[in-house]
Amino acid sequence: MFKFLALLVAVVSANVMNLDDMAVRQNMVDEINEMNTTWTASADQGSFFDGMTLRQAKGLCGAWLSPADPADEPMNEIFIEAPTSFDSAKKWPQCKTIMDIRDQSECGSCWAVAAAEAMTDRYCTYLGGKNKKYLSVQLSAGDLMSCCKSCGSGCEGGFPGAAWNYWNQVGLPDLKCDPYPFPKCEHHIPKNHYPKCPSTVFPTPQCNMTCDTTGKKPTQMYFGQTSFSLNGEAKFQQEIMTNGPIEVTFEVYEDFLTYKSGVYKHVSGRFLGGHAVKAVGWGVTAQGTKYWIINNSWNKDWGMNGQFWILRGVNECGIESSGTAGAPKPF
Repeated sequence: MFKFLALLVAVVSANVMNLDDMAVRQNMVDEINEMNTTWTASADQGSFFDGMTLRQAKGLCGAWLSPADPADEPMNEIFIEAPTSFDSAKKWPQCKTIMDIRDQSECGSCWAVAAAEAMTDRYCTYLGGKNKKYLSVQLSAGDLMSCCKSCGSGCEGGFPGAAWNYWNQVGLPDLKCDPYPFPKCEHHIPKNHYPKCPSTVFPTPQCNMTCDTTGKKPTQMYFGQTSFSLNGEAKFQQEIMTNGPIEVTFEVYEDFLTYKSGVYKHVSGRFLGGHAVKAVGWGVTAQGTKYWIINNSWNKDWGMNGQFWILRGVNECGIESSGTAGAPKPF
């Protein structure tokens, strides 16, 4: 009996996550690469998580995966056959923000950063052909993260769907008025692009109702006129190729932290949390593997210049379960 209990304790202990473990471990990288799967893992200095603990990595997974996103239906939904591959940046080359890779820094604000990115793109994709003033809009993720109390807890996480509702109801200032409050930071110091990230998550700043640059209230607030939820491969494709990038969420596991290139699918490691990102397109590899093209918010030193591909059509890590989008209001 005592031997059984000792064995049970040992098994349970082995499965309890030690948050002080290193986020990227060479043995996991070797295990993944030996599988000869659809993607390549790396523990070199190009990895965003080099030298980081699991505690720090979990702090960046700030997308709360429930409750459901807004229930409204997409506007003027027209179903057309999706091409084999699609890239928003190529369809809308005038929309330079589509390829922006932001850096959420040491803050679990991915839910706000991805939302502000996709909202920004949609001023250009929806309205940019009518007036050039819409090409220069860049919405403040910092304002959304710190001011939307109904969205969640700022750097501790939030609901993407609530972020889009906030855009409709309250509006957001421009990035120039309210810049992101935290600096880009580096966990792979030998690259020496940015300062080293702190060891703990930044505290959520107080909501700033004035422009940092002038101390005055914003002269222009930008609003959405609708927001809606999406799920499934076909609906994601229709929305992206018709109206532009969308915000999506997925489940992050330890192996994702080691991602370097290729089409990611979960093969090893424990669940860390939810993450929100921007989906900009899709494609198929020469081997016939379907994938989504995703912009992450961990700066360009991570993954493929800040992007990653993830398996498409099988709801890998829940990525096709929860997408959010909307339409901007003209001003």
